[in-house]
Amino acid sequence: MSAEYELARVESVRLLRDPALSVALAATAWWVMATHRSSAHQTTYLLLIGYSLMLPGFVMVVHTILSTLRSRIEHTDELMNVLPVGRDRRTVSHALSAAAGVMLGAATILATYVILRPAASIGSGDNSIPPTIDIPRPNLAQLLQGPIAILAVLAFVVALTRWVPTWLVILPLAVLLLVQGVFLGLWFAVPSGNATWWFPLGTGVVHGEWIGCGETDRVCDLPVSGFDQTTPWWHLAYLISVAVTSVVIAVLRHRRDRSTWFWFVVSLASVVTLAIVQLAVSVEYAPVSALP
Repeated sequence: MSAEYELARVESVRLLRDPALSVALAATAWWVMATHRSSAHQTTYLLLIGYSLMLPGFVMVVHTILSTLRSRIEHTDELMNVLPVGRDRRTVSHALSAAAGVMLGAATILATYVILRPAASIGSGDNSIPPTIDIPRPNLAQLLQGPIAILAVLAFVVALTRWVPTWLVILPLAVLLLVQGVFLGLWFAVPSGNATWWFPLGTGVVHGEWIGCGETDRVCDLPVSGFDQTTPWWHLAYLISVAVTSVVIAVLRHRRDRSTWFWFVVSLASVVTLAIVQLAVSVEYAPVSALP
């Protein structure tokens, strides 16, 4: 086994043994069970497409930042430099350890699926226009979205931490998590659009802006024109490309030979291409009539 994989195995074990991750998984289990008891259709859909991994995912982000900075925090960079495994290979190991997060995420989604047991039609929308719109069971691409999003995010975190070596990068990442979790997910505060697929988790819900919701309004409803189950397949490829590009960018911090630059150009081109493809194939919102 190469040094990269051996170091990745060690980092993976450290990640899975993090007590904070156990707490986050327990909180997620409570959320899933509460949703199962209440039969909240919209929340069921969101949990299955990856939002059940939001809290564990953030813990993994924090753990990855601190593990990538470990030698710097402990002032052992000089000692590590005498090892036959250079910084570039250690960086690759940190990125490869994201595989543990992917497997844990997949197990969490599988457990969520077994507990919630979604039918082909999960149910009608909550506070939606029209109120009878059916919420479809997420397809395979949407079920895989959460674990693959963890791969992309953790790889990005390794790259960011290598180029900006400070734990303060947690702060902007926490803001991005808030945007993803609240404004693009749980509250649907931002109307669906092509650019929303550039974030890790795409809901696939094709919707407009909330109608009413003021103190004097009689209604507070979200107009929904359908569910996009085609773009999620392209989105998986996009997330994988982001992960590969992030690893290459992280390696560029230490090594800038011709091979690394080649992979940087190829991987970045794939990210840009898939981002454009998502713009082209995603379903656009078609306005529906508001309630009287």
